[in-house]
Amino acid sequence: MGIFDSITRGLGSLRPLSDKELEDEREALRQRYVSSGDVTVTEADKLYDELHRYDEEIRRRANKAYARENPNPPEPRHREHGWYLPNDD
Repeated sequence: MGIFDSITRGLGSLRPLSDKELEDEREALRQRYVSSGDVTVTEADKLYDELHRYDEEIRRRANKAYARENPNPPEPRHREHGWYLPNDD
């Protein structure tokens, strides 16, 4: 981990983490959220928001990997009479 990675990680960025580290930290956070029955609502809200932040990073990485694997997506198929019109006339 380089100096810039440690700085961004210190500021709260999830990008320097590997996929395995990201999944492990998210699972630990999820378990804390699930077991937070006696904590205040604000603490549960913070954990919930943090879970969504991890989910957004995982989704961003998955979309980036998909775009790398499929650089030229197929053209959308148009029907003869328009997008959503039936072809039975």
